[in-house]
Amino acid sequence: MRFKLTSQPFGLTLSALFVGISTTSAHAYLDAGTGSMILQVLLGGIAGVAIAGKLYWYKFLSLFGIKPKGDKDEVEDQAISNQQASTDR
Repeated sequence: MRFKLTSQPFGLTLSALFVGISTTSAHAYLDAGTGSMILQVLLGGIAGVAIAGKLYWYKFLSLFGIKPKGDKDEVEDQAISNQQASTDR
């Protein structure tokens, strides 16, 4: 496998390597507010993923042709059609 020196991924990788090597260790102080902010970002991300999963769960199941038991739309459609059939008689 040969790498072209002018290819974009090679250049980006080489640049990232040089930046990673040239940095020195930082002696920084992290107070309690920083820790709670990091925790809040992590919990917010988890909550966002959970909400997105809930929103797209039925679309994901319909992609594979799976219907959950007692699908609300199906039950409502049956109830409406039964009600219309009884009023038509």
